[in-house]
Amino acid sequence: MKSSYWKALAVLAAAVGLLLGVQRVAAAHSEDWDRDGLTLQGTWVVTVTQQACPDGPAMAPPFKSLLTFDAGGTLTETTDNPMFFPALRGPGHGVWHHTGWHTYSADSLAFVTVNGMLAKTQKISQTIEIANDPKQFTTTAASVQFFDPTGTLLVTGCATATGQRFE
Repeated sequence: MKSSYWKALAVLAAAVGLLLGVQRVAAAHSEDWDRDGLTLQGTWVVTVTQQACPDGPAMAPPFKSLLTFDAGGTLTETTDNPMFFPALRGPGHGVWHHTGWHTYSADSLAFVTVNGMLAKTQKISQTIEIANDPKQFTTTAASVQFFDPTGTLLVTGCATATGQRFE
C-alpha cells in the first residue's frame, strides 16, 4: 500500500513539474510575440545590399523588396533588383518561424524566367532580428543561391538588409 502511495505521489510531482515547464515556455513565447509588440508578422519595405560572402563589401547599389510575413508562418516577397533584367523574376514564396528572442528565420523560393521558360530558381535563407523598435528589422545573415531547372547549384551569394514596417 505504501509503495503505490509513493508511486502515485511521484507521478503527481512529475505531472506538476511538466505543467510548470510548459507554462514557462508558453509564457516566454507569448512575451516575445505579444507583450512587447515585437513580431515579424506584417508587410515590410526592405532595402537589400548584395555583398561578397561572408562579410565583404557591397557588390552593387542597394535595391528594394517587399516582404509580407503572414500569421500562419508563410512569406511572400517581390523585388525590384535590376540585376535580373532581361530575365523576369517572379514573386518569392516561403516560410518563416520564430527562433529566439526577437529573432526569426525565413526561407523563400522564386522562379527566374527568360522568354517564359524557367531559367533558374533563387533560394534566399535569412536570419532576421527586431531590436527595440517594432517598426524596423535587420537581416543579420542572408544566403542567396541560384539553381538551374534540374536543381544543380549555379552560384551563391550573400546580402544584408534592413526593413521598415509598412503601415
